[in-house]
Amino acid sequence: MPDLTQSDVNNWIKYSATGDFHYKEVLNSRVQPPSFNKLREYILRACNEGICESLGRKDGWYRPIQDTPKPLDLLSVPARKDSGVILPFGLREYVFIYPNTSIVVAGSKSSGKTGFCYQTAKLNLGKKKVVILSNLEGGEAMMRDRFESMGILERYGIDFFVYRADSNFHDFIKEENTLYIIDYISAPEGTDFYLIGAAVDKVDRKLHGKNSNAIIGLQKSTGRDLAFGGEQTLRTATLYLAMDKKKLKIFDAKVPADDNIAPNNMIWTFNYNDKGTSFTNIQRSYGDEEF
Repeated sequence: MPDLTQSDVNNWIKYSATGDFHYKEVLNSRVQPPSFNKLREYILRACNEGICESLGRKDGWYRPIQDTPKPLDLLSVPARKDSGVILPFGLREYVFIYPNTSIVVAGSKSSGKTGFCYQTAKLNLGKKKVVILSNLEGGEAMMRDRFESMGILERYGIDFFVYRADSNFHDFIKEENTLYIIDYISAPEGTDFYLIGAAVDKVDRKLHGKNSNAIIGLQKSTGRDLAFGGEQTLRTATLYLAMDKKKLKIFDAKVPADDNIAPNNMIWTFNYNDKGTSFTNIQRSYGDEEF
């Protein structure tokens, strides 16, 4: 390539680097080994100018320093702006859901977690675009038959879509005015549970500014409220639900629908039909019984 300049290096870091980078990646790795010393000199100057900084963990790794963004125009945001998302069990009577937020449904095996997700899709069709990100547990044929029995297959391909996804769910979060339903996020290799919270956080952050919401299914142990991944899965969700067989609990609601009614720890009991398509005999459960 032509003679390397400080301007070349600065502009690549400012406008082309998308995250952490190794110095040999500058200018898309077109710098040849004889120019590496000069390249590192230019990167050191860029660090001194506040354009990038050394990561310190390994020699030769840096990250761009972001320019200060414009402040948020909070005065233009409507007060108490509602997402419009409808939830099963009449939950919106008790919880307020802002746009650009996520809802976690933590369910034990065969608790109805997938049914809750699909019922949420059904309730919102015609009001929002609905995108389901599924690991297709049970296969495409089972999913198709469920949707047909729910009466929603006829909307498929219009404002209702399903994509197979096993990881990196945040890559799919691109559309405005969309309800994303993720069924479900599991631990990579089944053991790295601490990564589940990070995956939830990435989805939540991708929602910002899109006027969209996400329902995120997670797995949990029977009798526990928190999903695999622990408290890290709780951090960003505006609503956190726990499901066991025939029971649903509001574990944590950040914003109540009515300031005079505290929704946390409310419990519903229900029956779940064999096809996994509907909840029946839904009852609010009062008292201090264990979940």
